[in-house]
Amino acid sequence: MSWNKIAGHERTKRILQNSIIENRVSHAYCFTGIIGTGKDALAIQYAKTANCHEPVIYENSIDSCDNCHSCKAFDNLSHPNIELIFSLPAGKSNETKGESVYDKMSQEQIDLIREEIENKAKNPYLPIQIPNATQIKISSIREVKSKLSLSSYNGKRRFVIILKADEMNNEAANAFLKTLEEPQDNITIIMITSKPEAMMQTIMSRCQQIIVQPLDDNQIVRKLIFDNGVSEVDARIAARFAQGSYLKALDYVSEENRELRNQVVDILRTSLRKQKFREEMVKKIEDFAKPKDKNQISKSLQMLMFWLNDVNAIKNGASSDAIINTDDTDTIIKFQSAFGKSSIASAINEIEFGISLIYRNVSQNLALISIFLKLRKIFMV
Repeated sequence: MSWNKIAGHERTKRILQNSIIENRVSHAYCFTGIIGTGKDALAIQYAKTANCHEPVIYENSIDSCDNCHSCKAFDNLSHPNIELIFSLPAGKSNETKGESVYDKMSQEQIDLIREEIENKAKNPYLPIQIPNATQIKISSIREVKSKLSLSSYNGKRRFVIILKADEMNNEAANAFLKTLEEPQDNITIIMITSKPEAMMQTIMSRCQQIIVQPLDDNQIVRKLIFDNGVSEVDARIAARFAQGSYLKALDYVSEENRELRNQVVDILRTSLRKQKFREEMVKKIEDFAKPKDKNQISKSLQMLMFWLNDVNAIKNGASSDAIINTDDTDTIIKFQSAFGKSSIASAINEIEFGISLIYRNVSQNLALISIFLKLRKIFMV
């Protein structure tokens, strides 16, 4: 991976590259921004470039050569000058000072962690997802602090990258604060978070802030086409749904998610039949909800909100080029013609309220039935 493999963020890339060229790499950064924009990828490439043995320098830019031993090790996330910290599952018993974070984990857990790191190396946009891992614990911080006491490899700069840094528990955060208060030469810490408000403010104040902006649609489209072989039409639909997040776009590209949207739109249309709608609507809701968890249901309803926003856009005179669900334009136009006089905003509010009910553990079926009956009331005025 080199800088040009990372979509967008040209200004951020220039800031990071200039810091290497001018030998003023900070001892601590915090990369903030929504999930899926490339914060992790930027951090890894920054570390890789700073450690490259034969960097490519051109005018005001610097990039990794991608061929030296150091670059190849970074591509596997196996270089001794990079440490990733992320949430880990609890071990078999309480943590003991001096033990490795892996000592009390099962072999199955360790194998899964290795697999996730391998996947991260192949695609740095992907999150590391470990079951039952919700906190960065003090044992992880202790282990890294111990490693940082050793000399760096080849005299280059060492990087500690903390993924989802907002998941540090209080004990870990306080321990890490001491590290920030006593910066060491040739060590850079990069904390990455999409929830800066959840971070300890004393930690944030000791870091240089790098705000990673959402990607624009064209940047997402190009990456989907060139990296994933997605058709331009599908890429544009996914980019509009993604709201600046490449990860969201990648998720939406799947046929499964397109089918989720089609199912909820079909339930909506069934609920709006003039007569004898209820039995079929309830049956479709039961069939739809049965194999799905609350996150899938929520995602489906969010897709329905985007679909209704498209109806509203057509209602307000937008061209079909301005809508998100371009593959369903004909259905959207027909729906607007039949129900466009109704309040789309009220419908979207009801869906949002229904999603909140689902996350409050109300029965999925009952919540969905309630949502679509309320939508019927709005649209059948």
